[in-house]
Amino acid sequence: MKIDQIADGVFRAEGSHTNFALVADGTDVTIIDSGYPKDRDLVDAAVTQIGRTLADVHALVLTHAHVDHKGSAERLRRDHAVPVHCHTDEVRLARGEITQQISLWELRKAWRPNVFRFALNAIRRGGLNPEHVTEVTTYVDQETLDVPGHPVAIFTPGHTQGHCSIHLPDRGVLVTGDALVTIDLWNPKRVGPQVVRREFNYDHRKAIASLDRLAALEADVLLPGHGEPWRGAPSMAVELARQAL
Repeated sequence: MKIDQIADGVFRAEGSHTNFALVADGTDVTIIDSGYPKDRDLVDAAVTQIGRTLADVHALVLTHAHVDHKGSAERLRRDHAVPVHCHTDEVRLARGEITQQISLWELRKAWRPNVFRFALNAIRRGGLNPEHVTEVTTYVDQETLDVPGHPVAIFTPGHTQGHCSIHLPDRGVLVTGDALVTIDLWNPKRVGPQVVRREFNYDHRKAIASLDRLAALEADVLLPGHGEPWRGAPSMAVELARQAL
C-alpha cells in the first residue's frame, strides 16, 4: 500500500493503476474515489495508515462512477453506513443503469502489449464485475459538500456525463479524477498533464472543453485519477495538457 501526504490532511493512496484520496478533518475522514472492486483491502489499509478506522469515514465522494473509481463504494455504504456522493448526472452510472466505459471490442481494436497489460489488470481487479451503488446522495456544480474537508464539486463532464473534479481550496488541492491525468495507461512512458485517450471518454470534445474549468481554479497540487500528483497551478497543467493533445 503506497500512501503519500500531498497537503495538510490530504493523502494520495495508490491502488491498481488508479489513485484515490483521503481527506482528514480532525478525526473524521472523506474518501474521494475508491479504486477497483478488489482494491477494497487497499482502501481499508489506507484508512489505517493515516491513523483512522472505517468508523471515522463519514463520506465517499465519487468524481465519477467508472468501475476503477467506485470499486468499494457500495461495500462501504452497505457494511459501514458511509454515504456515497456523486453528481446528479452520474447517478444512473453509479447505479449501473447505463455504462459509459470502453468496451472489450474497443480494446480489441487497439490491441497491443500495453493494452493487454491494462486489460489484464482491470480484469484481475474485478473490472468485469462492478458492484453498483444502490443508494446515492447527489451534489451539483460548485456545491460545497457537507462532508469532512468541505470539498467543492466542479463539473467537468466529458469522461462521463456527470464527471466532477473535487476542489479543496483551503488545502490547495484539486482532485481531477479522469478530467486530467498524468500518465497514459496504454503508454506508461508518456507522462505529464494530459487528457485521457479519446477511447476512454464519453464525449471527447466536452472533456477538452472542461479543461477551461480546471484552469480557472487555484491550487498548489493536482491529484489525478491516474499518475503521479502534479505540483503547480492548474492553469499551467491545463496548458501542458492542451500541448499534448
